[in-house]
Amino acid sequence: MSDFVLRAQNVSAGYGDFQALFSVDFHVSSGEVVALIGANGAGKSTFLKTLARTLPLREGTVEFDGASTVGIAPHQLVGAGLVMVPEGRRLFVGMSVEDNLRVALDRARAISAGARPWTLERLYSLFPILKEKRHQSVERLSGGQQQMVAVGRALMAQPKLLLCDEISLGLAPKVIKEIYDLLPEIRDAGTAVVLVEQDVSLAQKTADRLYCMLEGRIKLTGRSSEISRDEIAAAYFGALHDVG
Repeated sequence: MSDFVLRAQNVSAGYGDFQALFSVDFHVSSGEVVALIGANGAGKSTFLKTLARTLPLREGTVEFDGASTVGIAPHQLVGAGLVMVPEGRRLFVGMSVEDNLRVALDRARAISAGARPWTLERLYSLFPILKEKRHQSVERLSGGQQQMVAVGRALMAQPKLLLCDEISLGLAPKVIKEIYDLLPEIRDAGTAVVLVEQDVSLAQKTADRLYCMLEGRIKLTGRSSEISRDEIAAAYFGALHDVG
């Protein structure tokens, strides 16, 4: 039996008459961290939206936890354990940090007896600054603190798979490090993670495996430790370039 928590095969999707994804194959195993890299417009965010069912699938198949996602509404996928941290955070302004975190309880996955759930206390241990600011309205937080709330809200849904869309975007390097340093604890809790990331070095350092997209197609995949910088550069740009 496969241990894939998610498997996508021959996936195509787009917006109106514009096709953004072409025959994408992708998989994530239980407890794995996978990075999806590529330049702006490569199709990374579109692919995550397709996995989360917020964008219709045109062709191909997506299976989550061994079952097809066809006909499953986005909120039902969240309840099954497929949860997304969207680009831009999309927090509920006018509500406190704690209220934003509690929102996820309405769609949280039921976990098995003996499993250790994500609770407010556990999140506050992971993000101490959020405990300090739990009664503040989220719009009064810094960008990094807002990103912590977005990640924390997703964890409160008890995910089996966490899709993270550009969680480092616009943040200071120190804050990015603080957030990425928490990934091992999230994975150790049994959650697989997909990271959409433009920082190639950060993605390669953090992820077990890596996919590189170009113009809606997967151009390179493999174990992060086994892929050379030249191979990444060629896939990233479609030609040999230094990606830093």
